[in-house]
Amino acid sequence: SATVNAVQTPSILLTKTATTADYDAAGDTLSYTFTVENTGNVTLTGITLADAVPGVTVLGGPIASLAPGAVDTATFTATYTATQSDVDAGSFTNTATVTGTPPSGPDVSDDDSATVNAVQSPAILLTKTAATADYDAAGDILSYTFTVENTGNVTLTSITLADAVPGVTVSGGPIASLAPGAVDTATFTASYTVTQSDVDAGSFANTATVTGYDPNSAPVTDDDSATVNAVQTPSILLTKTA
Repeated sequence: SATVNAVQTPSILLTKTATTADYDAAGDTLSYTFTVENTGNVTLTGITLADAVPGVTVLGGPIASLAPGAVDTATFTATYTATQSDVDAGSFTNTATVTGTPPSGPDVSDDDSATVNAVQSPAILLTKTAATADYDAAGDILSYTFTVENTGNVTLTSITLADAVPGVTVSGGPIASLAPGAVDTATFTASYTVTQSDVDAGSFANTATVTGYDPNSAPVTDDDSATVNAVQTPSILLTKTA
């Protein structure tokens, strides 16, 4: 008898591909496909795939056997449901690992990552409401309430409000965080003390601006105005004395 030993070089290659171009909301589903290739010189068996990120669902497999040079593109797929944190982050990256068993020796593995970008559209809406119906004298107090709504798809933080008119006192805030779709009606209020010039003018109009910051620290603003009318009662009195 004569024995010649084989030089075994088991190897495996994984290519992970995101089939979802992008996402823009929590609840969007990201999909992936996988190409598994036996790049060694021995048959691999019991080939499995796992993803490193919790929440990624891997479907298919195991691949019972893969000969040297053989390529499998159909067995494994995966899905992931995007969260609000993923939208705020601007992208989602995850890594999958494929593992196969050679005829002898330890298992062989390979990993590959894929990144899907989020489409971020930060926006904020301010509604300013005068809680005072009208005024008729210097010293009257005008009161305002504000509704702040996150109309975008990313979380906004450090939300502040300011008024363009000197003398308007804004109270409350900042709003630490406002999720997409969330509405705040209680944080901000404002007041203003009427002057004689305001009574003479017949109305008082002013504009407030709300400012928040998106996950990239870029400011997002909106403004709204409110007008309160004066009740004017012109009158004059003459007293003549000899």
